[in-house]
Amino acid sequence: MDTARPAEMARPDDDPPAKWLGIGVFLLGIVFLGVVFVLAYQDLTASGVLGRIAVEGPQVDANAALRTLAVKGILFFLMAYVGSAVAGRGIGMYAASRAPHED
Repeated sequence: MDTARPAEMARPDDDPPAKWLGIGVFLLGIVFLGVVFVLAYQDLTASGVLGRIAVEGPQVDANAALRTLAVKGILFFLMAYVGSAVAGRGIGMYAASRAPHED
């Protein structure tokens, strides 16, 4: 019994919808990373926690300010990790759409 597929049912080497979906997911991950870095930059430069601790003036509870900074740092790290994981998944999807398919 011949198990070969007819020519009209052969699977194409390239899967355009998967390719574009992979590119879209990759770009979404890059956007996530960009947003995280912009938010972190704005938070640290716009008289955030670091500015309040270093500047002379009304006393600020340093422990509370440092805890806030640590929590924000952890959250920014997690958001950056998720963004890079999404971008990596997009690259994987794109690569899978371009790989030769086994029949």
